[in-house]
Amino acid sequence: DVTAAFNWATFGPQPLWLLMICLPRWSVTRALVRPIAPIVLFSLVHLLIVVASAGQEGGTAPLMEFAGVFDSSPGADPQGAMVGMMKYPNFVSEEWSHVLTWDLFVGRFIWADGLARGVPIRASVLLTNLIGPPGLLLHLATCLVSGKGLPPPPQIVAIPEAELLNSPEAADTAPASPQPASLRHVPQEF
Repeated sequence: DVTAAFNWATFGPQPLWLLMICLPRWSVTRALVRPIAPIVLFSLVHLLIVVASAGQEGGTAPLMEFAGVFDSSPGADPQGAMVGMMKYPNFVSEEWSHVLTWDLFVGRFIWADGLARGVPIRASVLLTNLIGPPGLLLHLATCLVSGKGLPPPPQIVAIPEAELLNSPEAADTAPASPQPASLRHVPQEF
């Protein structure tokens, strides 16, 4: 049921937000928020809304209206097209769960980065829950003002050359290199 999924997508993440904001260092907060499982759960709720909507008569906005959102031709009204799509309850449910899941993903990133690097996070996490991207901007500004610098780029796992060449024989015929095979073809800035 799309309505039940909408309610779950809306209210389900709120305890996680409260924990990240009010008790960010508590072991229970870490146990619940650190794993990717909550993000996966709410992604599945979003997928359920999409699939359930697609299976209902009139459950999705017409494709031409959706295309209007991305129409950049002169005289087009992408914002008006988006407003028009909001008259479809299932579209609202899909978009809302989409936004809330991504906000939680970003809030979790801010929480983890702040704890790992000793950056204050409560205001940034709260703002992310309330209005999304400005919370990330506040976190980045807080990182800079606190002297911690911007968050580091994600770690890229080196891919063995044999996998890069997509051939089991490639590992046997690869030329000798001063770098270990696991680091070949990986840009040095990573």
